[in-house]
Amino acid sequence: MIRKIFLKHESYKSVKGVMEFASTDSISGKEHMDITTGRNDHASLQIVLSGDEEFIISTGKDPCFPVYGKLENIRIEADVSGISKENITLQPVGFIDDDDQTAKSDMLLNDEIIYVSPFVYQPVWLEVAIGKDTAPKEYEGTVKIYSHRMFEAEALIKTLTFSINVRDVLLPEPKDYSFHLDLWQHPSNIARKHEAPLWSDEHFAVLEEYIKSLSQLGQKAVTVIATQIPWSGQYCFAISNYPSDLFEYAMSKVIKETNGSFIYDFTVMERYINLCFKYGIDKEIEIFGLINIWVSPADGFGGVAGDFPDALRIRYLDKKDGCYKYMDKAEDIERYIKALESFIIQKGWLDITLVAADEPSSVALYRERLNNLKKIAPSFKYKAAINHVEFINEFKDEIDDYVPALTCVCEDWDLLENIRDRIKGRLLWYVCCVPKIPNTFISSDLLEARFIGILSAYMKMDGFLRWNYTVWPQKPKERLSYKAPLWKSGDTNFVYPANNGRPLLSLRYKNLKRGIEDFELINLLIKNSDTKDPMLLLWEKVIKTFHINKYHPSNKKEPAELFSLDPDDYDQFRDLLFDAIDTSKQSF
Repeated sequence: MIRKIFLKHESYKSVKGVMEFASTDSISGKEHMDITTGRNDHASLQIVLSGDEEFIISTGKDPCFPVYGKLENIRIEADVSGISKENITLQPVGFIDDDDQTAKSDMLLNDEIIYVSPFVYQPVWLEVAIGKDTAPKEYEGTVKIYSHRMFEAEALIKTLTFSINVRDVLLPEPKDYSFHLDLWQHPSNIARKHEAPLWSDEHFAVLEEYIKSLSQLGQKAVTVIATQIPWSGQYCFAISNYPSDLFEYAMSKVIKETNGSFIYDFTVMERYINLCFKYGIDKEIEIFGLINIWVSPADGFGGVAGDFPDALRIRYLDKKDGCYKYMDKAEDIERYIKALESFIIQKGWLDITLVAADEPSSVALYRERLNNLKKIAPSFKYKAAINHVEFINEFKDEIDDYVPALTCVCEDWDLLENIRDRIKGRLLWYVCCVPKIPNTFISSDLLEARFIGILSAYMKMDGFLRWNYTVWPQKPKERLSYKAPLWKSGDTNFVYPANNGRPLLSLRYKNLKRGIEDFELINLLIKNSDTKDPMLLLWEKVIKTFHINKYHPSNKKEPAELFSLDPDDYDQFRDLLFDAIDTSKQSF
């Protein structure tokens, strides 16, 4: 029978495989929760159920019968007075195995009916969309839990309550967020997982759903792949215990005519960029594949043209013999780059276009390649994700958008502070791979994802970059763990591929979004307050150390030593932000 039904915070993460043999009294929650939001915002919480026998959860109204016998059927229904049912979403939360084979809750499922094992604490995500025209006041919500078996009549077994206090502060549309979010896209992997031919209409129909999900986070950058496999598939060819195709292919086609001239077709690239623009992702076009190509010559993944200082792989169809080939002369590669530059200029996109490099390892080599590329295409601007401290000072006057890893930020914080005003473009930061705090692994506390937005605001960064959105291994919903311990589970993605051609969002996605909203509220307060430092007494509600160098992994600090992992602290922080904004008599 069902033993436990309660409410938990939106940052709650359930762990399967730990509590099955423990007392069902060992985890508890609330029967009532108070949530504060602005307008054009959302309220969310989790409903958690656990029983000492297997049961079925249903979040819809259709009949369902168990395939495992005469199981108890639990139906969940939610209402909020004064708010349309269309604005209320209930989604069971699916579990994913972590690297240690312990399953943790993460996927927001489309399934209305799920099976629950005994003693598992099964969460259901409840979200209420608060429209921009929603009247500022308190709204009362109820969660009703019904039970029956087979053809029995349902019985109401539990009622939980919550309130939503809507404040008179209007959050901007995600496309208007000031937070510059750059989650790299991997469209070829999306095509593979949804079994759609690359760059086909079917593929673009699927891509549109993923672009929508990115736009709801406030994504600002369009990822463009200009040459073949610029990351060499993240060296996936070296992983034998879980073969996974991670190669990303160019958004261009090249044909060599019988007379030796080349024709360059950027139709796919243009279509993808325009699709992103359609959903407000239009602040940046970042081009990968023109500089700092990842190589592994011993495995056959080296350069093609011996007289070109980088390993650009540009495939073309030779009409003379009908064979596909790769450009092996520098002069041909240079013509392609110039054609791409001309295309970007002709479309009027030059001002927002940046040629991106991912973690160049050698100052001298990157300098050589950068100088070469500037001669070929002098109009381009540049961006680099940097994981070596020496790059900060070396290229500060030549890279427009500068993205140091958090380790670099920690090691050279004083330099960053000094050069902040001299950087021509944006200053972002990133984390990835081996444990760095805060992070968004399956093993990470969900409040780490939320803290990213707050830490960005505290460090006065323009935004945040991460290499992952859909870099899934072969079967991500069955086995997400890949390349451990170098890549911790969840390092590769924020969403999962659903069977209906759409992404399944995650708890990590939702908590990252909440942190970005925190960033927007902080910026709103700072922008409109007459006080010199309106955040002075607010930071300490969630930040435990104000010394950025303490976040360096070498300090071996636990997350809780650096920032709060108490959900109540974040709720109070948000409440105080709303209060301070009200006091400043300003709103969006």
